[in-house]
Amino acid sequence: MKIKVLDFEKKYDKPIAIALGFFDCIHTGHALLVENVKKFAKDNGVESALLTFSNDPNEFFGKDKQICTFENRLFILEKLGLDEVIGAKFNEEFMSTSPQGFLDKLTGNFDVKCIVVGADYTFGKNAGGNVDMLKNYCKFHGIVLNVVPFETVCGEKLSTTYLKSLVKSGEVKKLNSHLAVPYFMSGVVQHARHKGTGMGFPTVNIAPDSLRLALKDGIYATFCNIEGKIYESMTNVGKKPTFNDDSVSVETYIFDFDGDVYGKNVIVYFVERTRDVTKFDSVDDLKTQLEKDERQIRGILQNCAEFAKIQG
Repeated sequence: MKIKVLDFEKKYDKPIAIALGFFDCIHTGHALLVENVKKFAKDNGVESALLTFSNDPNEFFGKDKQICTFENRLFILEKLGLDEVIGAKFNEEFMSTSPQGFLDKLTGNFDVKCIVVGADYTFGKNAGGNVDMLKNYCKFHGIVLNVVPFETVCGEKLSTTYLKSLVKSGEVKKLNSHLAVPYFMSGVVQHARHKGTGMGFPTVNIAPDSLRLALKDGIYATFCNIEGKIYESMTNVGKKPTFNDDSVSVETYIFDFDGDVYGKNVIVYFVERTRDVTKFDSVDDLKTQLEKDERQIRGILQNCAEFAKIQG
């Protein structure tokens, strides 16, 4: 069932259990919140929901772009089996809303039966609201509150800052160990210069999403989802220096596939970065390297754990 998208500014009368947080991406700690929400919803006959921003709040603070767009999060949360996502637009008005005002608006527009948050959750103007305030509010209004301990990495809280550092360094193997769904890019396949076709490596090309934090350039072992079927593949993220092409693209060579996918939407899941993008002296040298890349990446993808996570 397709996930339902609701507007934070509009009333919705069905009872819900809701997860609150920033949700720049959906990591394993967030997945625990979702599972907690789903359990309460199932046990109490209500709908499961999550509140997230429909735009990127980082723009207001001059920080790095988001790891996942709103649409990316919808895709992940649908895979996790959530009933609905409530989208809130981050703007000056939202930013200046007091903690009390935020909670009053949430409970005024939605019939909230349960709230699930991480142990370090803050909210409202200047992050003035915290879990203690939320406990008092929920107790007064008869709302169940579940506070979930946050995920840790080497004794430290699993943070968006840390995950962003993995995106910027291309460490997708490590990144995936912390994500609910392996890191992915999606888009409609575009026509390109067909240089790969001439070398025997035809590629599926999608444009990088300018709203997301850029993944480090490089060659990656990937899986490609085409109309629900998963194929092994390798992907070049970045420029094509051997052809003196400075445009940045995401080009995926799909193993054992020769279908026409132009104009179709594909999803590319990233498994491991294998090398830098390199300028070769000749096209023949590049072709030789691509043959080595394919052998190496086929080995990486064999019995790869990520494959099971992206089925369905």
